[in-house]
Amino acid sequence: MRILMVTPELPGPGRPGTMAPTARQIESIRRLGVDVNVLEVRGVKRLKYLQRLGDLYALTPSVDLVHAHYGYCGWLARSQTSRPIVISFMGDDLLGTPDVTGRIGGFSRCVVQADRWLAHAVDAVIVKSADMARVVAPVRVHVIPNGVDLQMFRPLDMDGAKARLGLSAGTCYVLFPGRPEEPRKAFPLARAVAAETARRIGAPIELLPLGRVEPDQVPLYMNACSAMVLTSFLEGSPNVVKEAMACNLPVVAVPVGDVSELLHGVDRCATGPRDVGALSAALANILRNAARSNGRSAVEQKGLDLGSVARKVVDVYEDVLSRKRACAA
Repeated sequence: MRILMVTPELPGPGRPGTMAPTARQIESIRRLGVDVNVLEVRGVKRLKYLQRLGDLYALTPSVDLVHAHYGYCGWLARSQTSRPIVISFMGDDLLGTPDVTGRIGGFSRCVVQADRWLAHAVDAVIVKSADMARVVAPVRVHVIPNGVDLQMFRPLDMDGAKARLGLSAGTCYVLFPGRPEEPRKAFPLARAVAAETARRIGAPIELLPLGRVEPDQVPLYMNACSAMVLTSFLEGSPNVVKEAMACNLPVVAVPVGDVSELLHGVDRCATGPRDVGALSAALANILRNAARSNGRSAVEQKGLDLGSVARKVVDVYEDVLSRKRACAA
C-alpha cells in the first residue's frame, strides 16, 4: 500500500510548530509496513497551496491513496481526481477559530461551511472527536484521535526535569498548553486561575507556557510541572491532554472537545466550567497534594497509544481501497 500524506509543514530544528502529533502518526503508520510519501505544504502563506499543485500532480500517479491533514490540505488534494482521498480534520477547520472573546468570525464560519462540503466530496473522513463528527453529519466519519508516543511521554523525576530545563527546584509550576498570544487558548482565564489558586494555597505559582517548545522537550516540561490547566475556547481532541496523561501529570480543564471523556475516571484530574472560582478550587485541591495522576494507565486502556491508532487509520485506508476495487469490478 502506497500513501501520499499532504500536510502543513511538519516540525523541524528551530520550528516546533503544532504538527508533531501528525509527524508521529506518519512514522507509526510506516512501522506497520505502509509505504508513505509526504508532501509538506510550505511557502508563502497565501500562495503555498498553489505552489504545491505541481508537486501533488507529480506524486499522485505513484500512490494508491492520498491522506490530507487539515481542511486546506484537503482542498489541495481534492484538486486531483485520480486517486481516492481520505481527509483528517484536525479541530478548528470544522469547529472554527475563535477570537479573544470566543466568538467565531465570519471568515472562519465560511471556512467551516466549505470544509463541511468537502467532507461530502472525499472517500473517507477522519475526525478527532464526536463534536467534530456532529458538524459534518450525516456524513459517515471515523472518530480517531491522534495517538500518544508512550516511549517519549512517560513519567520522569520532577526535580530532574526541572534541573534539565534550568527551572527553580522550589517553584510550583503549572503548565499552560499553548502560546499565550493565541486567542483560542484563552490565556487570560488560565492566568486568572493561577493567581486565584496561589491565593487559595498561600504560595506562588508560575504558569509555564508550552508554545514554541521543541517537541522532544515537551515531556520534560510536563514532568517539571505540578499540574496543567487547559482553558481553550475550542479543541478537537487535544493531544496535549493525552500526552499529559501519559506523563501522569494532573490536568484541570474546561470541557472542550473530548476532554471530559479522556479524563473520565482519571485520578487527580478535573473538568469544570469556564469559571475562575471553580477551576481554581479544583487546581488548589490538586496542588495541596503532590501526588501524580494515573493517566498513563487510562491512555493504555483507551487504546490511545501510537500503534493502536495507526492500525485504525490503516483500516480506513484498506476499507476505502476495498470499496474502490469493488466498484471497479
